[in-house]
Amino acid sequence: MTSRDFSFDAVTPIPHFNGDIHSVLDSVTSLQRAWKAAVSSNDEAFQEARRRSLRRHAIETGIIERLYDIDWGVTEALVAEGITADAVARASEGSVSEDVLEVVRSQYDTLEFLARCAREGRDLSTSLIKELHVALTSRQATYTATSSQGIVFEATLHHGEWKKQVNHVTRPDGSLLQYSPPEQVSSDIDELVRLYHTYSDKNPIVRTAWLHHRFVRIHPFEDGNGRVARCLSLLTLLKHDLAPLVVDRRERNKYLECLDKANDGDLRPLIRFFAELEIVALRSELERPVAAEHALAGGGGAIAVLEAGIGRLRELHTASGTVDRAEKANALALALHHRVRNWLDDMREKIGGLLRSDIDPNARATVRYAAPPSDEAHYWRRQVIHAARSVDFFVNLKQGTWWTRLQVLTFEQELRYLVFLQKVGTGETGVLTLTVYAEILGAENQNDRTSAADVAVVSSPTETVTWMWEDEAETHWENVTEVLDTTLASALAKFTTSLG
Repeated sequence: MTSRDFSFDAVTPIPHFNGDIHSVLDSVTSLQRAWKAAVSSNDEAFQEARRRSLRRHAIETGIIERLYDIDWGVTEALVAEGITADAVARASEGSVSEDVLEVVRSQYDTLEFLARCAREGRDLSTSLIKELHVALTSRQATYTATSSQGIVFEATLHHGEWKKQVNHVTRPDGSLLQYSPPEQVSSDIDELVRLYHTYSDKNPIVRTAWLHHRFVRIHPFEDGNGRVARCLSLLTLLKHDLAPLVVDRRERNKYLECLDKANDGDLRPLIRFFAELEIVALRSELERPVAAEHALAGGGGAIAVLEAGIGRLRELHTASGTVDRAEKANALALALHHRVRNWLDDMREKIGGLLRSDIDPNARATVRYAAPPSDEAHYWRRQVIHAARSVDFFVNLKQGTWWTRLQVLTFEQELRYLVFLQKVGTGETGVLTLTVYAEILGAENQNDRTSAADVAVVSSPTETVTWMWEDEAETHWENVTEVLDTTLASALAKFTTSLG
């Protein structure tokens, strides 16, 4: 397949879409209702969850641009505790220089400023775009440029000023991606802002994806365009009472692929991508209660802490609709669990047959499962929590999980591929999420489900599927099979490599 150049094109309106993206957009709307209910009853937890979301965005937006690299463990510490040197020091691995922390802090401060703009009713404008660029790049003095002779050098970055030179890029396949020429940037930005304001009645995810892509196609600044685009995307979401989505390092390739498809005239993959990340963002803010923790932090004694905790539990268990949500969520989880078992049973037969016929006559593949109220529903606690935290949500383990395990044994090596259906948040939120976790064990620890193993696969943000209690088992099933097939393929690739 030959590559082709993408010529510059003018700012175009939002195109008409067929129905294939409406299902995921409807899921965002449904989850938003549960999220709003959780926020209204637990504002302190929401505020802390929101700060974590913004810290994660502040860290990942620079990693996406290759400005710096921060180890995943350090990232989790910075997200949980704040962007401080002390948080880095307490992390078990990795280090971050003070210069990098200053860059991340400036990006976080910009996001806080943007959140204030949304709260105070300030909307998209040329001046806001320039302000965001100044704030996001305040710690960056230069950028890497290429002269007309092909010489790479460090050039001075002009904060908040439109570019004076072309900044087209050559993509890895050798094709040229052209952005707006410098003399057209001002008029193109004006047209972008004008059109944006005519779309107030459009779905906010669609509006966000369109704005993001069209801004990137203009590429108005010398550098920092991606960071500004991702920051601008949050403005529409926050103004429509949605959560700030995060494009993290694990999704970088998919993000760029979706932008490329938008360059090719199909905005739907980017809309779907943003919708999936918005589901992740809303889900992550269905957070655990903090009433007892605040009583403790405020100097309350043992009784004060207990009273705060009991009060919060009473609210959770007496909330309107709790029993109905619980019953329907449990029934939905059981139906989905049955479908997952059937899918993995089919894969078990195929995998076992291939291994026995091609490399190891003693190879075997088995499937095991459990569901509440069985005691076995509480197995795999470490793996369940790991999978949930890898996509930034709090898993409710009160009942256990609906889990299915595909086990593959050959040449004294074991692959455990685990699929979890779990409730999200504290209390009966009515939200269910599917995550995946796979690990590889040697002969010495195969019979111990608690033993250390090499992690092969953990769900990334777009390798999860989320349902509301009102959904049917068929809802999103196509997404489920895609996630299962993709993650199982990755797990099997690592497993067969480990066999030597």
